[in-house]
Amino acid sequence: MGAARRVPNQNQWQVRPWIWDTGGRHLKVDDIAKRAVTSQVCTSFLRKPKYRIEKSRQRKSLGEGIDLERVNRESNGKVRVSVGEAWSQMPRSHRITILILIFYLTSGAVAHLIAWVRHRAILVPELVAFAMLSMLVVCIWHSLKVKGLGPTVAFFLICWSISWLCEYIGHNRGWFFGHYHYTKTLGVAIGGVPLIIIVTWSVVIYSSFMVIDWLVGMGGVVKLRSWWGRALWSTLIASATATLVCAWDLMVDPMATSYAWWTGNGRLPWWYWIRGGPYLRELPGIERIEGWEGAAQSGVPIGNMVGWWIAPFFMVFIFYLFFQRANIVSGSLFNLVPLLVYFYVYFTLVFLVLEMNWYVQDMTQVALIGTFTMLPVILTSLVKLVWDYT
Repeated sequence: MGAARRVPNQNQWQVRPWIWDTGGRHLKVDDIAKRAVTSQVCTSFLRKPKYRIEKSRQRKSLGEGIDLERVNRESNGKVRVSVGEAWSQMPRSHRITILILIFYLTSGAVAHLIAWVRHRAILVPELVAFAMLSMLVVCIWHSLKVKGLGPTVAFFLICWSISWLCEYIGHNRGWFFGHYHYTKTLGVAIGGVPLIIIVTWSVVIYSSFMVIDWLVGMGGVVKLRSWWGRALWSTLIASATATLVCAWDLMVDPMATSYAWWTGNGRLPWWYWIRGGPYLRELPGIERIEGWEGAAQSGVPIGNMVGWWIAPFFMVFIFYLFFQRANIVSGSLFNLVPLLVYFYVYFTLVFLVLEMNWYVQDMTQVALIGTFTMLPVILTSLVKLVWDYT
């Protein structure tokens, strides 16, 4: 490069209006280059081009026998591993948790296969309650391992308290979700609200929330430090979670109030609408039971869907804004547990609805609605899983 001389008493370099190229010829420099520049500019001329450094590293890697194919699989400092490697790296308790969920999925598939062979639906509320209690235990265990004791207690207390309050108001006052009333089918209740309903709320909300966390790759980290930034981010996460929860409700409401519970097993529906609504009004409910004297109407009110979106939204918003912490476990197959729980809820519910079609016509449309609202996020998660481990 052409000469550069130091200007006395100044911490600057003055660049002469010419430089040497590799052939030894003089080249003119733009007028802008004639200005006095800092010493950093001069040193930048001496830096080795980035592409040359990369080439030299590759040559060095080839010379030392490093597996470049494995290096090229690195992403953000993480090396992709196979499912087998990821499985072997997990603690035994994590593997057992996943195996329990696989067992439940397999058992459910066998049970529904038998039901289809016998042409008799599994309309047993006690089995539904047992399954949801099992999923609650799995969700709490997963939260303890991934988020820790404090956030786990905060999350489930928020879910249980807000969900019970909303259900109590709806059951006794007809506010928030619409005018409805629970029957005795679901067993033990507090203030008229069956406990299994509160359990189901927490299972679906937790699995939806953690599926969003895993899909986005957050690992529980809140990047925005300001209060308004956290509030905005909490709003986005809560909105996405509430939408996944509401997708499930689009299928469970017609199922729980269906006349098929009476015709298929002689049991009353889980609840009935005192004032029905336009959603799937053609499906018969408790009002079709001979001798039923209570006020009841078919169809699900639109306000119920709004309530099912708002309630989970505020639960997740409060937790994320005040109690969210970085996950203790990330980048592990153990993070698939909420996805397996969400899939189990979808899988068992959609087959139960299809079996109800043997007793009440047009229940197939409920299964279609549930499939096209819940299955997209499940398939998207499957794509991420294959991408991460292949």
